[in-house]
Amino acid sequence: MRKQKTLWIGVIISLGLLAIVFYGTDLNAIGDAFRTANYFYLVPALVLYFIGVGLRAVRWHFLLRSIKPVGVWRLFQVTVIGYMVNDLLPFRIGELVRAYILGETERISKASVLVTIILERVFDGVTMLLFIGVASFFLPLNEALRTLLLIGSLLFAAVVVALALAAGLRERFDALLRRALSRLPEKWRARGLRLADSFFLGLTVLRNPTDAAAALLFSILAWLFEAGMYATLALGFGIVLPFPVFVLATAVANLVTIVPSTPGYVGVFDVPVKAILALFGVNESIAASYTLLLHAALIVPVVFLGLALMWRLGLSLGQLRKQSARNVALKEM
Repeated sequence: MRKQKTLWIGVIISLGLLAIVFYGTDLNAIGDAFRTANYFYLVPALVLYFIGVGLRAVRWHFLLRSIKPVGVWRLFQVTVIGYMVNDLLPFRIGELVRAYILGETERISKASVLVTIILERVFDGVTMLLFIGVASFFLPLNEALRTLLLIGSLLFAAVVVALALAAGLRERFDALLRRALSRLPEKWRARGLRLADSFFLGLTVLRNPTDAAAALLFSILAWLFEAGMYATLALGFGIVLPFPVFVLATAVANLVTIVPSTPGYVGVFDVPVKAILALFGVNESIAASYTLLLHAALIVPVVFLGLALMWRLGLSLGQLRKQSARNVALKEM
């Protein structure tokens, strides 16, 4: 019941935000923008995007290396499948799917893999805030963006410090946990300790400054390539703006996708991208057209590639949905 409520809240939010995307626009002008757009720019834009996905796979390699070295090609495949599932199914179950597939194929703790995926989200958030901060040196930011930067910086700083302390003080946490679980039945005490071991194993990268720095570097590079995709596709609509504008749009749009929404982040992604472009003088209708095509370019190719990779591995969406939730959430406990 709680999941259903969350899903409907996401649908309502997405529909409301889509209404905002189209508010103040001329539908005929949107159609004209699509008819006159130069779709040649889709090709280099998609190349840049998939280079970014590849760099995320390299980042994941460094996050996992302290647990078990895994080839970048395998991680690329699993990453694309996870993105595909997130675009098609609710509750961002693609993250559980990634943990399930990698845990099964590489024989490592699925819970530990899931912790590295959580670390990815932390590195993403830190990167987005760095982007906004750097963009502020080149662009005039309004009060809303400055507030987002301040709140986001405080939030992610707290998360990073907490995770770093947990990784660095594992022995103390182990002692406290064993004391806290000592009165539980043996079965539950063993499960709790096993889950804690998996959690701390996933955080091992934070005890290795070299791998952690490499993960941050590849996170920055990956998102810069995605911002390059935004800028390249904009040329097809005659939108010529300084690159920091697209860096800013990338950062704000991906921070806002934390808000509940439908699969594929409908509306949640589109409103901030259109708003950033409009803020820097782009016509509302052209900005809306560009945003819709950009969103489609981020989803459709990944979905088709993810389905092909899933079929190649002999998997199905239904199987992944059931097995990932059951295995990651229950068998690791």
